[in-house]
Amino acid sequence: MTTVTVEVDKENDLPVLKDLFNRLGLKYKIDDVEDKGDDEWGDLSEAEIEGVKAGLADSEAGRVYSHEYVMAYIEEKLKSFTAKNNE
Repeated sequence: MTTVTVEVDKENDLPVLKDLFNRLGLKYKIDDVEDKGDDEWGDLSEAEIEGVKAGLADSEAGRVYSHEYVMAYIEEKLKSFTAKNNE
């Protein structure tokens, strides 16, 4: 089985496509995006969506650290930990 996703004009194209699919004996399913609220978050839970939004807000407000900074910080912590445990 193969699934094909096509965006069509509901008023103009959908009736024609339904007729064509019926004539060809094809099984089909119509997902009306407008009825779903055009959900751009897909299957994410409300908690996941809020987490993403919080992360984006932090990034936009500059409340982030660069990868380089974090890696240097971790390296320094590891060196300190290793030095203390080798005494």
